[in-house]
Amino acid sequence: MRRHIHRVAVVLVALMALSGAWLTWLVTDAASRYRDDPRNVRAQAGAFLPGAGRILTSDGVVVAEDDDLRNRRYPVGVVYAHLLGYATSDDRRGIEDSRYAALRRRHTGSISDWLLGLGSGRQPHDVVLTVVDPVQQAAHRAIGGATGAVVVIDIATGAVLAYVSSPTYDPNRVVAGSLDPGDADGESVDALIDRAADRVLPPGSTFKVIVAAAALEAGSSPDSEFADADEYLAPGSGSPIRNAGDGFCGDGETVTLEQALVVSCNTVFARMAVTLGAGSIASAAQRAGFDRYLPWETGAARSSITSADMLSSDPGALAQTGIGERDVRVTPLLMALIAAAVGNDGVAMRPYVVANIATASGESVSSAHPAALARMFDAAVAADLLAMMEAVVAGGTGTAARVDGLTVAGKTGTAEGSGGPHAWFIGVAGAEHPEIAIAVVVEGAGSGGRVAAPIAAAVITAWRDGA
Repeated sequence: MRRHIHRVAVVLVALMALSGAWLTWLVTDAASRYRDDPRNVRAQAGAFLPGAGRILTSDGVVVAEDDDLRNRRYPVGVVYAHLLGYATSDDRRGIEDSRYAALRRRHTGSISDWLLGLGSGRQPHDVVLTVVDPVQQAAHRAIGGATGAVVVIDIATGAVLAYVSSPTYDPNRVVAGSLDPGDADGESVDALIDRAADRVLPPGSTFKVIVAAAALEAGSSPDSEFADADEYLAPGSGSPIRNAGDGFCGDGETVTLEQALVVSCNTVFARMAVTLGAGSIASAAQRAGFDRYLPWETGAARSSITSADMLSSDPGALAQTGIGERDVRVTPLLMALIAAAVGNDGVAMRPYVVANIATASGESVSSAHPAALARMFDAAVAADLLAMMEAVVAGGTGTAARVDGLTVAGKTGTAEGSGGPHAWFIGVAGAEHPEIAIAVVVEGAGSGGRVAAPIAAAVITAWRDGA
C-alpha cells in the first residue's frame, strides 16, 4: 500500500512541477507577447510607468524619444507629425498610439512582474520604421506649405518610404500644452487632418488608369482606336464633357487608347466608361481597392465609387465617373498602392510602416513580414498600363515627373470637383524595373502636370540619390 501511495505522490509532484513550469512560461513569455500585440486593446489599459522607447527611421534617425525629465520629445518636429502622432498623459495618436504597449515601460502588478523582479516591469522597446529620412524630408520640402499629401511605397514589399501630410503641426507643442488638439476652433483643426490616409478626394484623370484597365480586360489593346471628339454628351445628360482646352485630342478622327491616356483625353474615357458599362467600371475600381478599408497602421478612410446599379441608371454620372469626377473619392494612400500594383505585375503589397520592434540594445523582438494585399490587375493588363504610363511621362502630360537615370511611369490628374482643382500625380520609378510607387496630391492647386508632377520628381530624385 505504501508503495502505491509513494508512486501516486511522485506522479502528483511531477505534474505540479510541469504545471509550475508551464505557468511560469505563460506569465513571463507568452503573456507578454499577447499583451504587447497591438491588436490587444486591453493592453492599453495597463499601468504604464514613466519612460518610453524611441521611434527611429530605417536609416537610424531618432524621431521620437524621452527627454531627461521623461517627457516625450520629437527631434524632427513637424516632418513626421501625422505618422508619429503624439503621446501625452491623457491623449495619444499615430504610431505613439498604435505601438503604445511596445514603447512603454510597464508595471501591471502581475505575477509575471513579480517573477521578473518584484515590480520592475517590462522595459520599453524601440520602434523602427520603414521610412527613409532623406525621402521623407524631400517630400516635406517639395510640398512646402501647400495643402496635400505625398506617399511613397516600396513596390516589392509594401514598406512605406515616405508619408507626408500638409499642413502639419509640431507634436512638441502638443506635449508642452501650447497646442490643443481638442480645440475645434483652434489652429490645430486643419493641421491635424491626416491627408495621406484620412482625406478622400476626387482622383480626376488618375482614375483613367482604372478605366483603361477595364478596357484592356474587355479586349482592347493600347493600339485600339477610338473616336476623337471635342465633346461627349452621354445619353440623357444635359451637359457635355469637353477636353482640356476644349479641342480635339488628336487629329479629330481617331486616337489610340495609349494616345488618349498620354494626353488625358476626357471625351474618350467618358465615352469608354458608358460603353463598357457601370458594372465593368465599378468592378475594376473595387478590384483596385475602392469600397473597402485598407489595413493601415493608424487607420485609413474608405475610398468609394457609386454603386453599379446607380451608375447604370444615370449615364451622365457614369461618364463623369470615367474621368474621375462626380462621386468618386479616394485617398492618396490607395492611389499609391494602385500605382504600385501597376509596377508589380498587378499585385499590390500590404502597406506597412513599422519594420521591427527592438530592444534598446538593438536586438529584434519582432519584424514585419511582407504580404500581398490584392491582385488589382491581371499581369498582362498591368504590363500594358505600365507601358502607356511610361509614355505619359516621356512625352505626355507627365513630362515634369521625368528624372535622369530612371524610368518613370505615371498619370497626372486635375480633379475639378469638391473644392478643386486638385492636382494629382501617381506613378512608379526605377532603374531597370519599377522599384517605388508614389502618389502626390495638392488640393486646390490646379493642374497635376504643372503642380504635382514636379513634386513627384523631387521626391523620386531624393530616393535615387539615397538608394
